[in-house]
Amino acid sequence: MVVKNKNLSKVHGKDTKMEVKVRKELWHRGLRYRKNYRKLLGTPDIAFPSIKLVIFLDSCFWHGCPTHYKEPKSNVEFWRNKIKRNRERDKEQTEHYLCEEWTILRFWEHEVNKDFNRVIEEIIKTHTELSGHHGIDAESEVEEFLEQDIDFGNPCD
Repeated sequence: MVVKNKNLSKVHGKDTKMEVKVRKELWHRGLRYRKNYRKLLGTPDIAFPSIKLVIFLDSCFWHGCPTHYKEPKSNVEFWRNKIKRNRERDKEQTEHYLCEEWTILRFWEHEVNKDFNRVIEEIIKTHTELSGHHGIDAESEVEEFLEQDIDFGNPCD
């Protein structure tokens, strides 16, 4: 197999530096989870099936971050379609988990890199609330960029 782009050949879909950093801290804080849990839709980066909590850590490039995504200058149509489909898939996964009454947390790569402690604290707080049967409004955990695309009135129809 010939690899046309040496950089793309090095891209990994799991165990990214960001994911490993978050998982290590959660493990250090005593949380036990499933990583890249293939039994769930979208293979969440981190999952707590017993409390119905999934966490996705989205790369700013691959998921089209509204703040940091920069469209490549070559093969523009390919990349535009690729990122659009990734965002559609993110929306479909979010709707699925909301309809199944799971709590879904999504964090951008830049959030993990620039405000790591807040990300960890939000995960721990959500985990604690769900474990303690306090409940949490799953809709409040959806990233703003997805809210405009989801009909919260009844996304399960």
